[in-house]
Amino acid sequence: MRDSSKPGATAGMVAPGRRGQLLRAEPFRLFFPLAFLLGIVGVAHWVLFTTGLISHYLRRFHGVTQTQSFLLAFAAGFLCTAIPKRTRTAPATWLELGALLVLLPVVSLATLFEYDGIGQAAYAAALLTLAQFAVRRFFDVGPGHPIALGSAGPRRPPASFAMVPVGLLAGLLGAAVSIVGRGAASNWALMLGERLTFEGVFICLALGVGAFFLPLAGRGEAAPDVGPGRGWHTVAYAAAAGGVIVSLFAEAGGWPRAGAGLRGAIALAVLVASGTWRPPTRPGTNRRLLWMAMWAIPVGLFGAASFPGVRVEALHVMFVGGFGVLAFSVATHVTFGHTGQEARQGARAWPVAAFGLLFAVAMMFRISAVADPNSYFRSLGIAASVWLLGTIVWAAYVLPAILRAPAPPTTTASPSAHVSSSP
Repeated sequence: MRDSSKPGATAGMVAPGRRGQLLRAEPFRLFFPLAFLLGIVGVAHWVLFTTGLISHYLRRFHGVTQTQSFLLAFAAGFLCTAIPKRTRTAPATWLELGALLVLLPVVSLATLFEYDGIGQAAYAAALLTLAQFAVRRFFDVGPGHPIALGSAGPRRPPASFAMVPVGLLAGLLGAAVSIVGRGAASNWALMLGERLTFEGVFICLALGVGAFFLPLAGRGEAAPDVGPGRGWHTVAYAAAAGGVIVSLFAEAGGWPRAGAGLRGAIALAVLVASGTWRPPTRPGTNRRLLWMAMWAIPVGLFGAASFPGVRVEALHVMFVGGFGVLAFSVATHVTFGHTGQEARQGARAWPVAAFGLLFAVAMMFRISAVADPNSYFRSLGIAASVWLLGTIVWAAYVLPAILRAPAPPTTTASPSAHVSSSP
């Protein structure tokens, strides 16, 4: 284990050639700060609107930025860092990283200036970039292939990762439907496109990655690779992701309660089947925050099914308390794990408790805003302000670590130990 008590060099102090290698091997250093900035952009307009600095609110811009830019930037940072380490394959190329770094802000900016078709096309291109990156490394290319490292060949992913490509497919379908629906002025197509991109992608990603990540981070239980005798596990997870997509079509077709209820049941089933439902046994405030955030997904979905009149408010339990908190907490865990600060993963950290509490308060203001129509937008402004404060606390706690170069491994540590035991 690295000695986290020794000061490490900052990334800026690394030699230029080494810095490029570091950023390719650990692209979370690029994408987590980008996600932080996109999150601020996507939420700050509520503060500007409620204080009168802008004259109208940007519902579409807010939804697209938060789900298709902010969350996807965090996902890109995690996947482009974790997948090569897990599969023992080459890191992402600069072409792949550069494409994502350009495309993700374009999604938000194009929507802001009402070029929605361009925004959705950029989103689809970002998903395709991530999909080909992942599939090429999950496929058994064998030793000697350009992306294989060493002679052993790539490892297989855990079975739950079968939900990831289905989620990316949902996003591609949603982007296409949104473009077609806007051109044809079809409200049904626009609604289905939003359901697929706003909900479908990250329900699948959060459940597929969370089923592997949380048992490992919280209890030290590593999911086995897909292999002989475990094929049915992969099929089951893929079917669960397919059920999420079917439920979104059902909801768009006029069965909102059944659709949300089915997604809630699928989320609960994945949590139980993967063992994610069990509380963490390893210490650390952040590990407990991760666990609570996973539970916010089925809670929000069952809330939307039970109270369809306040569907949007109920879903913000999943969006704010689930997806958002998961993004920040996973980023915290990954950052400390890759910067020689593993001890901080298990710390009782007041900054983690602080940003977790602030996100919870923001969620409560958001979901209770509908209770008083006269103060609805004021409540949204308060919710946005509290959420932004939470992101600032997170940034002050985590972003400095991203500037820190990894400490050199000790002579007693195996080069593969960190890869296999820490997500």
